[in-house]
Amino acid sequence: MKKFFIAALAVGVALSMTGCKGTNEKRADEHLQEGRFRNAINSYLEAKKKNNMSDEFYDNFTLALVRAAEMEAKKDLNSELLDNYYDKARINMPDVKTDAAVEEYVTKLATLGKQQASQEGVDYSTIINAFAKIDTALVYAKSKNVAEGAVKAIRTEAENAYVAKNLSEAVGESDPVVSEYMIMKLAEMAPENAEVKAALNKSRKGTRGYFLIFGEQIGEPVNRRIDKWGYVMAFPTIKMGPGSLSGELQFWASTGNNTELDPSLIKLVSTDGKEVFAKGNSGWCEAEVLVGKKGDEKIEKKKQSFKGKGKLMNEFQCSVNVSFSFPKDFVPDYIEYKDEFGIGRKFLGQ
Repeated sequence: MKKFFIAALAVGVALSMTGCKGTNEKRADEHLQEGRFRNAINSYLEAKKKNNMSDEFYDNFTLALVRAAEMEAKKDLNSELLDNYYDKARINMPDVKTDAAVEEYVTKLATLGKQQASQEGVDYSTIINAFAKIDTALVYAKSKNVAEGAVKAIRTEAENAYVAKNLSEAVGESDPVVSEYMIMKLAEMAPENAEVKAALNKSRKGTRGYFLIFGEQIGEPVNRRIDKWGYVMAFPTIKMGPGSLSGELQFWASTGNNTELDPSLIKLVSTDGKEVFAKGNSGWCEAEVLVGKKGDEKIEKKKQSFKGKGKLMNEFQCSVNVSFSFPKDFVPDYIEYKDEFGIGRKFLGQ
């Protein structure tokens, strides 16, 4: 009798360790097996609410969510339910145990992202969110060491499709500022795509003398991932040679602050991250001044020369004559200016 009690106790301990399935989880498993995924989700949620879950719970709950999302996507690729399903599945991921469940989650999430990115006529926010799904899938594939190659392949397919659909229009745009904006949108999603990199490099060489100020001519709300610099620069005159770069560097400030332009903060950065600082501290800045006869004055923008530091007003311009010296193996990439109020970069192209 004593031996029987000890054996029964051991079985009970084993069941408590592995976790036995309650009624709600068993019902959820049946729904999952029969393809009634929404019913399965509801039953899994009931089981979780009662804190009665087995070791298999999070794997099967995740599969129900992923498969429900797959069915919903066939009806409406932009359904709000899709994010809801995948948000819940993402919360489960630390507790998912089997490679099969992880693989299904990451590959189907990445596939959904690719499908959403390939839609016609969607706005850029939709494209960003679509690629974010693929990148989320890649994060979990890497962390779980499951299906990383498959998710990378899906991302490459999504990038190539997105570039193929939009690059020719971006390159063919007659306005150089608009064209660069369109190419930069592609580069945000496909930064290593060879065609995009070549197009962006060519565009940057052509827009060295332009302020990349994106406004109404873009024809859509300007995305802050692209239009992110508080200081916008232009190089209307530039001379480049082995070991040197010089010219007139102009600034446009949109930080919302009035500040000093300190030429000692201007630096040139190479393609491999090396830095050299500018020489030169003279130029001009725009200022509002009163002009006209007394009693009939009016405010106008005037250029005021400076030596040392200039007064850079918000939505006003300054210009500095700068020069840089560097080793012959230094390949200039961009000019950077940074102070307490903001940062700006002017990419030069090679």
